[in-house]
Amino acid sequence: MNSRLRALRVLHPFPSFLNAALVLALAVVAGAQPAVAAVLAFGMLGIQFCIGTVNDLADVELDSRTKSWKPIPSGLVSARTARFIAATGAAVAVVCGLSQGPLVLAMALAMLACGLVYDLLLKPTAWAWACFSVAFAILPLYAWYGAVHEAPPLAQFLIPLAALAGPALQLSNGLVDLERDEAGGIKTLATRLGRGRALAVIAALLVAIYGLAWLTLSLAKGTVNPAVAGATALAIIGLVLQTRDATAAREVGWSMQALGVALLGVGWLAAVA
Repeated sequence: MNSRLRALRVLHPFPSFLNAALVLALAVVAGAQPAVAAVLAFGMLGIQFCIGTVNDLADVELDSRTKSWKPIPSGLVSARTARFIAATGAAVAVVCGLSQGPLVLAMALAMLACGLVYDLLLKPTAWAWACFSVAFAILPLYAWYGAVHEAPPLAQFLIPLAALAGPALQLSNGLVDLERDEAGGIKTLATRLGRGRALAVIAALLVAIYGLAWLTLSLAKGTVNPAVAGATALAIIGLVLQTRDATAAREVGWSMQALGVALLGVGWLAAVA
């Protein structure tokens, strides 16, 4: 892989752009003006760049032993540059959030705080999922309220759905690095549960998330939504891939689950709005 492309991995581009695209899509569904939707998406991109870069800075010692190809331990990105990227991302998040009002700024800062607490404190513990749960619950509120300054429809169902999606994806991501974390003596939730029990918990969470989504959608509309159906298929395929021994297959499985959750959020809100 080209060294410049490898260096860009310090930004964690897949989750960063996926979350930014999710915010953009939700804001558009809510009825935001294009400029407002773009500002909210850029704010989320700043949050994600900051969190992703700080994550690599916090993991540099472990990565030097187990993932020496990553940007910082390989020398492609210096620690000083990484800190600059993180600070810039945080500044972008603050400016974009503030431009939409103090409540939107507060939500942006809360999501950023969740990510930094995860990176610096809770990542190597059994409680890392809590950061994801809180941040995922805030994300659709940030996008929708930032777009039209009102709560999203059926928020009493949306927030629990999003809150459950957080730990499901965090545990799924933990399975990708299961062997590395076990070798490094890191007691994540995935290493504590073991592969079999972790898969069982992920499956249970996915059943709850998608089951609740289908139930509320049926009660609200009584029709099958193609986006929700597609998201469900992605979740199932992703879970199957997570059962594989190959790390690459598990990573693809996690990515498909993340795509499924994003598609589910957009499709569900578009249907009930």
